[in-house]
Amino acid sequence: MPKWQGRDATILIPMAGAAKRFQERGYTFPKPLIEIGGKPMIQWVVENLNTEGNFVFIVRKEHFEKYQMGYLLNLIAPGCRVIQTEGITEGAACTALLAEQYINNDRPLVIANADQVIEWDSNAFFYAMAHEECDGGIVTFKSTHPRWSFARRGKNGFVEEVAEKCPISDDATAGIYYYKQGLDFVKAAKTMVQKNLRVNNEFYICPVFNELIQENKKIRMFPINKMWSLGTPEDLEIFLKKFNSV
Repeated sequence: MPKWQGRDATILIPMAGAAKRFQERGYTFPKPLIEIGGKPMIQWVVENLNTEGNFVFIVRKEHFEKYQMGYLLNLIAPGCRVIQTEGITEGAACTALLAEQYINNDRPLVIANADQVIEWDSNAFFYAMAHEECDGGIVTFKSTHPRWSFARRGKNGFVEEVAEKCPISDDATAGIYYYKQGLDFVKAAKTMVQKNLRVNNEFYICPVFNELIQENKKIRMFPINKMWSLGTPEDLEIFLKKFNSV
């Protein structure tokens, strides 16, 4: 499938979490570098997005230096920018805000988790976001398990509310979020932090959409059939069984 040619968009991938569950299971490399079928996890994620764009990665400084991640990430996404963080932030939204200098503008922004593979037509998603009347978009799949974040559609067809770790609908989010303008995310994320709206003492990315919804921004869902999480050792084992059976 050809890549979406969205060269003006910024693709932001925060990958600076602790990944304690993998460490506890004896994995020695950081989660984004865990090898799956001969490729590091982060390469799966980038290839799965299947789009051109201005890639920005946020990584732990210790990982950047120890594993030569600048070279690796530029092989995966040539010309990318890499931001280093000294330690763990107060959540993914705070991590994303470390890229403010690259995303606080009127260009499209996609924020993607660093630990999922989805079955989708990325061209259809980016085309829909670029051409439909909306200010943002959320890739969703069907689930009711409270490990995910969720979006609920209103009568007007747009998202009326999102919730983290609370199944307010059966439309779970797949960890890929679109903003027509990066500055909308920056402003809304800062507002959420100022309001101290945490879940499990962290600032997550999905709840930022609630701030945009309160400003009457139009947020659409983009449903897909399947999402493979790679976020825990158990998730990875399930995906490996699927991959090895192909």
